[in-house]
Amino acid sequence: MTRPSDFMLFCIPHAGGSASSFAGWHSSFGHGAEVRPVELAGKGARAGETPYASIQEAAEDVAGIIEKESAGRTWAVLGHSMGALIAYEAVCILSGRGHPPAQRLIVSGCPAPRQRPSGRPDKPLHSGEAIGFLERLDGLPAEIARDGEAADYFAELVRRDGLLLSEYQYTPPSGPLDCPVTVLTGSADPVTGETNPADWELVAGRPVSIRQVSGRGHFFTMENAAECAALVLTELGRTGAREERAARLYLDLIKKTLTNVIYEDPPVPSDWSPGSTYDRVSRSAGLDWPSKAHTMVGLRRLDNVQECIEQVLRDEIPGDLIETGVWRGGTTIMMRAVLAAWGVKDRRVWVADSFQGMPEPTPESHPEDARLATHEFNHFIGVPLDRVKQNFHAYGLLDDQVGFLPGWFKDTLPAAPMDRLAVLRLDGDLYDSTMDALEHLYPKLSSGGFVIIDDYFLKPCRDAVYGFRERHGIEDEIRDIDGYGAYWRRGS
Repeated sequence: MTRPSDFMLFCIPHAGGSASSFAGWHSSFGHGAEVRPVELAGKGARAGETPYASIQEAAEDVAGIIEKESAGRTWAVLGHSMGALIAYEAVCILSGRGHPPAQRLIVSGCPAPRQRPSGRPDKPLHSGEAIGFLERLDGLPAEIARDGEAADYFAELVRRDGLLLSEYQYTPPSGPLDCPVTVLTGSADPVTGETNPADWELVAGRPVSIRQVSGRGHFFTMENAAECAALVLTELGRTGAREERAARLYLDLIKKTLTNVIYEDPPVPSDWSPGSTYDRVSRSAGLDWPSKAHTMVGLRRLDNVQECIEQVLRDEIPGDLIETGVWRGGTTIMMRAVLAAWGVKDRRVWVADSFQGMPEPTPESHPEDARLATHEFNHFIGVPLDRVKQNFHAYGLLDDQVGFLPGWFKDTLPAAPMDRLAVLRLDGDLYDSTMDALEHLYPKLSSGGFVIIDDYFLKPCRDAVYGFRERHGIEDEIRDIDGYGAYWRRGS
């Protein structure tokens, strides 16, 4: 694998969305381009900043980011839905400043701005309307819709952006755009279904390329990230070698199979996830307990695993890969698949688990661990070692590059046989499990390696992370994956 490309693709998210909505694009692009999702003010990692007062203000901010980070590099920009309007306005702003033009502007899931699309709100929404709007666009996980606090949070983001859209005033440019334009449309997108994508020619002042993506809703850039990325790479003339494309198609199929978004098995109802019917958005986001699928982490967190492994391969960061807490083994199967796809023979994947579920809390356990009482779900969470090995075998990935560490973390991890690690993924949920893994495995993590915390949204897990980092003076930036998991890259 080669060093990162000198080409940058800036990605601007939809109304209510954060940079994590483009998480799957990193793994789909490989070294065809550096994907740079832009976090908008008031969202995700910039949630503490003042939200924009207008689309134009958002475009000014995005233009500044592009201007600073694209210096000396070839660049393009893609925006989805509201992000398409921001991307278009940012291109106009940069053109007025004399900045080197984009190689291409890609507008996705968005009618030409001279129109008022029927699927988009034309006046501010209240929270209930915003939730209904998201559900109609097939973009709200069922589990979040049932969680009043989470639903209100997302509704407020959409309501706020809906106000920007309702007040947006399109001003025709004085001349043609200084870059070519591609229009991505979804085959079943309710926002653009009754509009003509060729109307973007009137906005661009030049012919546009129109490409259609398959998908069942408005958020096809997330649902079909691999297909979208392949189309965009073709439009940019950066299709890459046949071998790389084949490897990425293989890994995309592995992820869809591990999460079983293909055959859509129903979830197992639980106290925190009571649904009993398959919900595509919840499964992709890792918000249910699958009855058949081999992982419950969802597509975005699998994308993150792939991205981290490929980054350490590109940068030649030494060490093996490990996950602590594997359930049916899906994420470690993904780790092994990445090594197989790129022909890596000198690294191992370590599979660490009790293979009998969660430990029962003791008087010495962290109070939050006792409160969660995850051991009460061991009938579902506890998967025997033989079953996990069978799952590896089903994918043709059970070989001598896979090692198993059965037992409680406090007993197995202190003597774990690897010398160095490049990727350390923790999925133990609890304070004690997370702390055991960090205490015994973090010292083996190479500089430039990644720590991935699957359960960062759980308080006991997050408390362990904070405590460990503070005790060891770790200041490396923690990055969000999908609102539930997080990761950081170890510095020197």
